[in-house]
Amino acid sequence: MSFRKLSLLVFSSLINCFFSAHVVLVDRFTFIVDDHDLFLSQSAVVEQESNRSYLSGHIIINRLVNDLTLVSTMDIMRPPRPDMRLYTVKLNFCSILNNAYKNRFIRTLYNNYAEFLNTKPKCPLKPNFNYTLKRAYVDEDMLPDLLPDCTFRMKMSFQQKSKLFAHMQIDGRWLTKR
Repeated sequence: MSFRKLSLLVFSSLINCFFSAHVVLVDRFTFIVDDHDLFLSQSAVVEQESNRSYLSGHIIINRLVNDLTLVSTMDIMRPPRPDMRLYTVKLNFCSILNNAYKNRFIRTLYNNYAEFLNTKPKCPLKPNFNYTLKRAYVDEDMLPDLLPDCTFRMKMSFQQKSKLFAHMQIDGRWLTKR
């Protein structure tokens, strides 16, 4: 990519971020291993910079993994109101990785985050390969404008049949820019 194209890309990103009506701030990003025999190494880090949260991390596994299931929930909290569940979903994660999912939202979400990976993973996941997520962020334009200011919690668990491999949690805030 030429310097001119890179400059235009950075400039347009800054303008887009500046004019966006909302900001998503992530306060907590964790990846907890439940099957210690499977994972050789893992990390999860959140960084704050210029009204944006960046998520980075990696995993290295020690054997082929196929037939992976993702169970995910997302709740929003707006005290004093009761918590509201936005979704509960159980998906074949390998279908998502192999881009076989027909659901447009799931494909868009996956393709957005795949840009921040060092490779586009496919199932089966390879042993001794460093799958790295680098400075991923939530694109505020992907989220509906109708969401009120709130805090949110997204939980994901990765499992094969009934065996839990790992779980991830992202806690954050959805705020209107003032």
